[in-house]
Amino acid sequence: MDNNEYVAAVDLGTTKVVMAVGRKAEKNKIEIIALKEMASSGVMKGDLKNIEQASQVLREVKSRLEQELGIVVREAYVGVSGQHIQCNRTQGYVTVQNVTDAGVTEVRGSDVERLIDDQRNASLPAGKTIISILPQSYTLDGEDDISEPVGMEGRKLEAKFNVIIGEETAIERIRRCFQRVGLKLAGIVLQPLASAEAVLSDDEKELGVAVVDIGGGTTDICVYYDKVIRHLAVIPIGGNIINKDIRAYGILERYVEKLKTSFGEAVAERTPGDKYINIPSVNGQAPKEIAVRTLAGIIEARMYDIIDYVKIEIERCGFKGKLGAGIVLTGGGANLKNLDMLFKMHTGLDVRVAQPTTYVGAESAELVSAPKYSTLTGIILDAVRKGNYTEIDEQPLAEEQQNAADGFAQPQTMGYGYAAGEGQAMDASAEDAYAQQQYDAAAYGQQQQGGEPYGMEGEDGYDYPEEELRVRKPKLSERMKRLFSSMFSEEVDDDDNY
Repeated sequence: MDNNEYVAAVDLGTTKVVMAVGRKAEKNKIEIIALKEMASSGVMKGDLKNIEQASQVLREVKSRLEQELGIVVREAYVGVSGQHIQCNRTQGYVTVQNVTDAGVTEVRGSDVERLIDDQRNASLPAGKTIISILPQSYTLDGEDDISEPVGMEGRKLEAKFNVIIGEETAIERIRRCFQRVGLKLAGIVLQPLASAEAVLSDDEKELGVAVVDIGGGTTDICVYYDKVIRHLAVIPIGGNIINKDIRAYGILERYVEKLKTSFGEAVAERTPGDKYINIPSVNGQAPKEIAVRTLAGIIEARMYDIIDYVKIEIERCGFKGKLGAGIVLTGGGANLKNLDMLFKMHTGLDVRVAQPTTYVGAESAELVSAPKYSTLTGIILDAVRKGNYTEIDEQPLAEEQQNAADGFAQPQTMGYGYAAGEGQAMDASAEDAYAQQQYDAAAYGQQQQGGEPYGMEGEDGYDYPEEELRVRKPKLSERMKRLFSSMFSEEVDDDDNY
């Protein structure tokens, strides 16, 4: 196998850790060879905090990927996010010194590099490091709004930049986590940039668009205008804050994510006012109940908080009213029903929910056909386009034979798909922990009426033999009891049907 043709990438998220291997495909696209995912640990609000916990999960994900493909991954790219990320605006200039045969000075690539190096060498606050330098526009001898100055004649070249900085300690924790699992850190990619690259078209970048990647712990924003990245921001709240509010109703944590993704909606007024969800309780106690509209109200309130942040960031960067392509939602939190409608109602912009399949070949598009894989896909896409491949070796024969004896089916080549892993043996506890986090909204999106079960038993890897989440219409006597229940007092006030 030619290991110069492949890219390995890792998404260390708040709720999930995903690792994938991809390669270049035809028509400027990529192919995802394989992908493995587990519930995250040690990452808070997009920032790796506990190296030991995070490395244990990453080690297991890496092992599963290697066992499926019969390879050893030596290095990988990783996405970075978190509240420590800052976007600073700077500017600088250089004097062009390249004199042509005609006796005029002409801008060359080296002049642009000198400009960028000047930003890189600028003083930074203590404990900060530069992650990325993004040119905004150039000015040559007073002529501004130049996007590509190389080849133009002039003497004074100026430029404006967005300089993305982060905490050195945060980056170092990621590096140490990689070292513990035998991985070299090939490079760091900003998650907002990666997600944007995976889901945007060139036309959207030209018209102006804001990509909003809603993760578990943070929400990343990337604003494009005239094909240039104009603004980046990391909002310190994500989908997990909804889960916390739902748990406040006395609901067990293992039911919360399923409850949100299976029955939740982002616009409360579109939900039925006379439906309740029965949730299994503990020690044989009567099931708890939560109104469908109450659940939607929780989701809507928290999502509205995120929308407020998004509107502030768009105003901050000076592109309010200029985003012709509107807002593109992606990330794991973008799957909520009617979320695009809620964003459109409160921003007045066109909104679409995007999956990262635009630049993925048809043969492997299904592997990443969910918004939560946008960052991972974008990391691989960025590396492939730049020709920055990672080191991947074939697994030694002795190790392959040992894995086969342990019950792992090993492929002989780096072929596409999961077929080689069908016979894979998995630790039961690790599999349960993984399965409980994987809730496919499409599988649970169809709700039934009349008190019938929602078909959820066993679909997420957890067995509910007699404890099924149900939605039913309450009897008249139960409605009367609820009038005196403090738990649902807010709902009584808001809904005359109770």
